[in-house]
Amino acid sequence: MDNQENNNFPDEIVSGDIANVTNLAAVNLDDGIDPKVQDLKDALSIAYAVIAKCKENPGSLFEPEFIKAVKTVRVLSQKDWANIRVSIKQNKPSGILLADIDSQTDPMQNGQGQRNSDADIILEVLDEKPLLHDEDADKTFIEDDERIYRIGSQPFTEWVSHKYFREFGRSVSESAIKQVAFTLTGHAKHDGIKKRVYIRAANHQDAIYIFMGDGDWQSIKVTASGWNLDSESHIKFWKPGSMLALPMPVSGGKIDDLWEYLNISGDYRLLVLAWMLEAFRSETPFPVLALNGLQGTAKSSTHKRIRQLIDPSGCDLRAAPKDIQDIYVSAGSNWIVSFENISRLSAQQQDALCTLATGGGFSTRTLYTNDDETTINVKRPVIINSIPVVITAQDLTDRVLNIELQRLETYRDEIEINAKFEAARPKLFGALLDLLVKTLAKLPYVKLNKPPRMADFARFGEAMAQAMGHEVGAFERIFKKNRNESVSRAMEASPVAVAVREMAENCHSEVVFHGTVKQLYDRLKNDQHSLESWPRSPRGLGDAIRRQTPALDSIGVSVVQGGIERINGDRGISITIKKILSDNDGNIGNVVSDLSVRTNNFSESIRI
Repeated sequence: MDNQENNNFPDEIVSGDIANVTNLAAVNLDDGIDPKVQDLKDALSIAYAVIAKCKENPGSLFEPEFIKAVKTVRVLSQKDWANIRVSIKQNKPSGILLADIDSQTDPMQNGQGQRNSDADIILEVLDEKPLLHDEDADKTFIEDDERIYRIGSQPFTEWVSHKYFREFGRSVSESAIKQVAFTLTGHAKHDGIKKRVYIRAANHQDAIYIFMGDGDWQSIKVTASGWNLDSESHIKFWKPGSMLALPMPVSGGKIDDLWEYLNISGDYRLLVLAWMLEAFRSETPFPVLALNGLQGTAKSSTHKRIRQLIDPSGCDLRAAPKDIQDIYVSAGSNWIVSFENISRLSAQQQDALCTLATGGGFSTRTLYTNDDETTINVKRPVIINSIPVVITAQDLTDRVLNIELQRLETYRDEIEINAKFEAARPKLFGALLDLLVKTLAKLPYVKLNKPPRMADFARFGEAMAQAMGHEVGAFERIFKKNRNESVSRAMEASPVAVAVREMAENCHSEVVFHGTVKQLYDRLKNDQHSLESWPRSPRGLGDAIRRQTPALDSIGVSVVQGGIERINGDRGISITIKKILSDNDGNIGNVVSDLSVRTNNFSESIRI
């Protein structure tokens, strides 16, 4: 190579400090200069000449002259070696790995070099990709062309495998990808960008963002003034492997057309509509939607179609969870937690669903470790279906919408109705978005005088009902009535609560009972002792009543357990049961009346 060729560096290479270094190669050296300086200048001249033309001649990066020159630079000047390495990285052709050049030019090697592992190669390929760390969810992500992949997930594995094959024309092992995921997770947590990353829905400022889940990674922005495809948002979404795309919404649909495909009737329609819209708000607590009904009430198809309009999945209906870990794992990778055909829920499972409704976490021992924890922090909309009412825990009862489905009057071909629903989905989704816009516009003007439990949902539903033309207070009244019915249904599962309620119903005075817990136990046990679930001791009775106190209070029965007293010759924990004489929606007469007519309280018949 002559000196003239050595000095013809392209502008993109000759810049900053690199330009200053390369210019040294053209300087006429004075007599008596240090030989090491001469060697460095010659090596730099050779190296940059090769880098300038490496795109046209990739093999020159592995010619002995280049390798010898770079080795010389690495021995004599770490600063110049850093500049050369950056220049190689910026100008090398696709398919040439910097790791291979590092290995070949390592002065400590024998000249042959050693090929890096597949994991190292992948890490180098992904070196420029942004890493994200969502502290709220304790998840890590990598971004590629505005697409977000959760590190270690199945979509991440598939993306890395595809990228590696396109780059090098060969497959990569699963163990290498796992090693890459392990390394990237650490980098993302310590050096990555701290950023909230959402699954399907996100609230930001005064807008709601809904991720379409399609191949173009599009989202919809909904505000009080309208909805549109969002192209400028900085909201980040990731796509779990099971997520399917929402239909492209079409304006002009009618919300009433929804009931052609969902077996929901009467006042329940407002509750279900409010739940569907609420599922798009990521920051508020969610009520649990429980669809109950006998065979032939289209529970599964109604359940599935509700989900397909909010968060379609490759598995819309999942089998009943075996334990609470199943619930949280499902919540970790799905926006809507969905279980069907549930026969019973344990107390722990009901507690888990309650936690999901308001937001919380689950921790378990990390696999293959003894003292580390894996934590899942989530808040999710939950929908279940069952024949009996399976939610009996009072804390969860306060957060449930029990929707009782009626038998179909006529049956239609499943293939036909599914095809019609699929064709109607774009307009139905558009109708939901139109109603969401009107609800958001109405929401700032809605106030509740006596907010019930799940006050955010009640206020949102009231805004929706008013936006649809219903009278003020209509939704709040329906919501409270449904809650009272749910409480009463849950009480039916507790023989203690039923016994106390019957005692209050049969008493003609305000004070139903005043004595010790043992005296109450003795009074009730003669009629209840044969029941399998009846408490076996006064202490058990006291604990059971304590759990049911909020429910009893909601139907107008006040229970107060005090300290140790001597009453009527006996010493023990005092308990007083009274009727609450008021005209609120929860008094005992109203609830009993509601229960007796709850199967006939629909304002219109089902037409599906």
